[in-house]
Amino acid sequence: MSKSNKEILKIKYQYYFIEAIYNLGIVVFAATLYLYLENIGHNLNEISLFISLFWITSLLTEIPSGVLSDSFGRKNTMIISCVVRAIGLLIIAFSHGELTYLIAGATLTALGESLKSGTWDSWFVDNIKRINSEFPIDKVFSTNGVISQTISIFGGFIGAQFFANINLSYPISLGAILLLITAIVVIFFVKEGDSKYKKQKFKISNSFKEFFTTLNLGYKYFKSNHYFSLVCLTLVPLTIILAGPGNQWQLFFQPDQDNIRTGYIWIFIGVSTLFGTWVIGRIPNLNKYRISILLVNIIINTLCISILVFLENFYVAVFLFLIHVFITAGDEILRITFLHNNIPSENRSTLMSFFYTLEALFTIIGLTLVGMISENFSMGLAWLICAITGFIISFPLLLYVKNKKDVA
Repeated sequence: MSKSNKEILKIKYQYYFIEAIYNLGIVVFAATLYLYLENIGHNLNEISLFISLFWITSLLTEIPSGVLSDSFGRKNTMIISCVVRAIGLLIIAFSHGELTYLIAGATLTALGESLKSGTWDSWFVDNIKRINSEFPIDKVFSTNGVISQTISIFGGFIGAQFFANINLSYPISLGAILLLITAIVVIFFVKEGDSKYKKQKFKISNSFKEFFTTLNLGYKYFKSNHYFSLVCLTLVPLTIILAGPGNQWQLFFQPDQDNIRTGYIWIFIGVSTLFGTWVIGRIPNLNKYRISILLVNIIINTLCISILVFLENFYVAVFLFLIHVFITAGDEILRITFLHNNIPSENRSTLMSFFYTLEALFTIIGLTLVGMISENFSMGLAWLICAITGFIISFPLLLYVKNKKDVA
């Protein structure tokens, strides 16, 4: 084996290993976080506030974090991400129900997520391309996706069924420890590689200026291109349907804190997601039937949620929820690829950022609505209202887009 191939192999294994530890630190509490928040005294409004703050902070810091990574170096940014997110988790783990601590924890964990987003992938690509510019990085990302999903399934299960059954705060504390271990590994075993990033100057004002410039360009295109705006308005409200089930499933299926069983549901969620992604990629003539499939998905999703909230049988309700997860996994791929197919290449990055901003805003609206209705009435009613609201907005618009495309 040549020296360059050995170096590439080393970089690949470093990339996989760091990703694995970091992701394990995130998923180990993923199946019990909201149970813990409820257990220490937070009501459903405050839990929804926690999720909304995470989204808002991520939205505002995504672009500035990318600029910081380019300026301060991938390795340094990755270390900061691990430490900041670990501190956020420790604050949550020892918050004892204080709302101020919850807000601080949400802000820091979201900031840590933004700092990680794209940073570690960029470190890998930078170092691989320095050795071999033709190296097929898509295979590495595909392998990493399989590893991450596997870790997610088993990490969430172990955190819920073993650690959370001892104490609900243990998975969160364990997550913080794993993130700090990741930071130590990066400090001692990872090299920056390309030093040119350290020579750039980071200015926070410039990074936020870039964020608002992106929004402005996206908004102008949104106003001027009727079809793009129609596609966005069709796809974005679907997040309202997902606001309840996607964030409150732990609390819905685990009404008490005794004998935690969300770890088992977490495994089925992971398997359903993998299966949904696999199935959608094997449908023949997908481009031809994409909008029709999206229409069917909206109907099935709305029906599953509307029915399961009235069921008393736990297993049938979980089964319908897993159908919803299966449909949503494929739906996500359909929506993004549909959007990409209707965006010009020269504006792709800007317009996708604009779409994700809109999606985040609608998610925050959905979370707020879910939190208020759940706290004042019930989670079942909140899920039902959001499902019907999302359906009423999205279905007619998507039908209009389909008819317009058929006519064209």
